[in-house]
Amino acid sequence: MALKLASYNVEGCTSPLKRSQIFQVLRKEGANVIFLQETHFKIDHFPNLSFSYFSNWYHCGSTSSNSKGVSIGFQKKVPFLLLEQRSDAEGRYLFIKATIGQQLYTFVNVYAPNTNQTYWIKEVLQLLESFSEGITIMGGDLNLVLNPILDSSSHKSVHSQKALSSLLQHLSRAHLIDVWRSINPNTVDYTFFSQAHGSYQRLDYFFISQQHLQLCTQASIGHIVLSDHAPLYIQMSPPPNSRPAKYWRLNEQLLSVPEAELRLRHALEEYFTKNCTPDVSKCTIWDADKAFFRGQCISTGAHIKKNRMKQIDELLKKITSLESVHKRTLLQSHLD
Repeated sequence: MALKLASYNVEGCTSPLKRSQIFQVLRKEGANVIFLQETHFKIDHFPNLSFSYFSNWYHCGSTSSNSKGVSIGFQKKVPFLLLEQRSDAEGRYLFIKATIGQQLYTFVNVYAPNTNQTYWIKEVLQLLESFSEGITIMGGDLNLVLNPILDSSSHKSVHSQKALSSLLQHLSRAHLIDVWRSINPNTVDYTFFSQAHGSYQRLDYFFISQQHLQLCTQASIGHIVLSDHAPLYIQMSPPPNSRPAKYWRLNEQLLSVPEAELRLRHALEEYFTKNCTPDVSKCTIWDADKAFFRGQCISTGAHIKKNRMKQIDELLKKITSLESVHKRTLLQSHLD
């Protein structure tokens, strides 16, 4: 299925009112998978969010302080199945391996520390190497700019060019691509404003495995309103080989058509007459009947649709003929 992911450093969301405001913003943008950083949730003190629009939640909290914490939430209609998860005790990263529909994903939410960011990110990438499978998506707040010229209003970075180049090489070896920069190669925009320094920076990212970059169709940055960060969004189209599960549903209108109702009734009577024998269990008969009845409904629906389309074609031919005559004669009688 198509996904719209959001990454948002929320600068704390222990308040129910602030959580409601955050979810309202993300829901309005159409996000169905959300990465939250700096939630301030502590281990064993996670709020119950199962009632919300984003009802499927996974958290990583801190044992020592309420200044960290990362969470990943899935909209309730996303066909999500958890396979494995991993996190740290400091509330800095959360790995989730799961399937959505028939597609395998690895979701990684990170909140890098304010110091030694490059070293910390390299460690996370090393841990991810043995964990990730399928389509890997890493998002979060790296607390650094990868390209000071484009990603900082001051065009400066506290990290040396050597350290940034080394980190970029590690990301490249992990085959992870900066989605927003790939889609917006020359755009200047930022996700964070520092009041202390009076400068803007792009600290928040989504990375995706290189071979799946073509699935990303849009990337945008929201507004700095509820936090000192702006939410980051990416839109993904479904993988070409993923097919949504199809479920058959009875077309109840069939039962209001006398011809269809009679046809289905006769088919069921004939089925039970032929198959209700002592050597076959009732459970087997009932299970087989469901498949038989589904096939009869599909066949009957197709038959009625074919007859209806035939009637429509005949009526259209008559209308075309009358219209042609009226165009030549303009006689009112041809319209009556």
